[in-house]
Order: sequence, then C-alpha cells, then structure tokens
Amino acid sequence: MNKSQARKILGLDGSENEREVKKKYRKLMHDHHPDSSGSSDGEIAAKINTAYELIMKSFDGGIVTTSSKSKKSKKKNWNAKENKNAYCVRPIFHEVEDFDGNSIGTIEIARGKYVWTKDEEFSLFLKSLYETSKELLENARPTLFFQVPDVIKQKYLADLTYLLTGQFIDSALTLKELGVLDIDAYKISAMVELGADVVVPKVGTTLYPAGISNHRLYLRNKVSEIVGYLSFKDDRLYYVIIPLLEQKRAQVKMVVADKTLKSRTRKRYVDLDLWIRLIDAETSAVESTNLKIDELLKKYGKEGF
Repeated sequence: MNKSQARKILGLDGSENEREVKKKYRKLMHDHHPDSSGSSDGEIAAKINTAYELIMKSFDGGIVTTSSKSKKSKKKNWNAKENKNAYCVRPIFHEVEDFDGNSIGTIEIARGKYVWTKDEEFSLFLKSLYETSKELLENARPTLFFQVPDVIKQKYLADLTYLLTGQFIDSALTLKELGVLDIDAYKISAMVELGADVVVPKVGTTLYPAGISNHRLYLRNKVSEIVGYLSFKDDRLYYVIIPLLEQKRAQVKMVVADKTLKSRTRKRYVDLDLWIRLIDAETSAVESTNLKIDELLKKYGKEGF
C-alpha cells in the first residue's frame, strides 16, 4: 500500500493535519470495526489501520523507501526490541475509540517477540500475554474428552502468563522506561506488607530477603523474623523485580523509609527504599524459562487423564 492508496481508504485529500487524520480514523473504525458493526470480517478494519499507520508516519518524520534493500528487509510493524529467544510470539493490541473518544474494543496491530515499552499500554501488554497463554494451553490438549476444571485452568493460566511476562520484559530498559534513576544502582520506591501481628519496624531498619514463595518475596529483619512481603506502588514493577530475584540476576538492599502505616482493605504497609543492582546470570534465564513453560504445558496436557 502506498500513500495515495492509504489516503483513498481514509477519505483524505492530503491537506489534513495530524489531528484531522486521527479524527477521520476514529470515525471509520467506529463504522467498520467488527466489535461495533457486528461483522465477523475484519479485513476492512485491517486496511483502515494499515492506511492510518502509513499516513501517520509522515507526521513523525518517517520515510517510505522503495529501494531494493528495503524490499528485501523484513517488515516490522511495531517499533520495539525483540527477544529472539522467547518461547513464542505474542500479539500487540491497540485500543480503538469511537468518534467521541470512547473505547469500543481492541484490535491486533502486530505480532512478534516484542518486549514491552511505554508505547504499549501495560494493561494491553498483560492482555496480550494472557491471550497467548490461553492459546498455548488450548494447543497443549489434543482432545477435549476431559475438560479441565476452571479453578485448575486459571492456576495454569496465571503461572504461564507470569513466565511469559518475564520473557517480554527487558529489565534495564523497563526500569528506565518507568523513570527509575540509574546511577550505581536503581532506586525504587517500594513497600512491605506487614504480617498481622508484626511490630512496625523503625525508620532506617534494614530488611533482608527471606525467600520467594508463589512469586512473593518475603522479608526478614536482622534477627530473622519474617515481617511481611515486598510490594510496589507501581504494579508494573512486580513483573520486573520479582523475576530478576527468582533468576538470581540482581542484588537488593531495602531500608524502611517511613513508619507511617498505610492501609488497604485492612492490610498494613510501610514504605521502603529499595536499591537494586543487576548482575549477569551464570545460566541463560530465557532457556530456563522455556524449559519451565514446556514442563507446565506437558503437565496441563495430561491433567485429569
């Protein structure tokens, strides 16, 4: 598709500014998106989306080339780093809005082994991995003779989604994307969720990792008493920090920053200053995770038989 064809699809004459193009795009997607029109054929919506991306490149300073080199190169329709060793590809979702700016659903705009960047809504990133996990689990069971109970299926989905998330998170890149300061180590605002009968630790108290269970890092004081587990003000960091610690790819230091108790649904939290230093792993974390995914899928395939 060239720009002339793209303008024809979008109904443009070439004089429109970026805002006007976006407005036209939203109106067309509202009229033709399968979720809003009831049609099962997404071909028109896909063409509209491709045309829109091509036209928007001109506003971003993008250059469309027809050199032989570019023709031979693999087309990439999402501008992000890829993890070539990831277990599988995943979809990139884009939220579609109607003429008034209201969400009417999501569409897939790319598919590949792309790592997360802030250009992708984190909620849609998690949706991408959840949908990918569902596909993997469906393919792991060649017969539907015995249906896996929902409570068991959801446990497999949660574990598989968590494993996949670690493959599409570039730890150093993500910490920078989230605005975490990088000097000698990354400094992160975190919290500890205190146990029910735990005395509130004093400001300046150093806490230490006590072990990870069910993807939670439990913390202890200097006399080895468990005080609670690590939590984050930014939920996205959970998918960065915990996998790093599980894979022994980071060192941490944690100090109580504020003794003021905060409560959420009867749970007690105290602020922490957390410093994390990335270290090189001795073994390939990606290969290790791929093996865990294989084992999980094989186990699910045999569940109930």
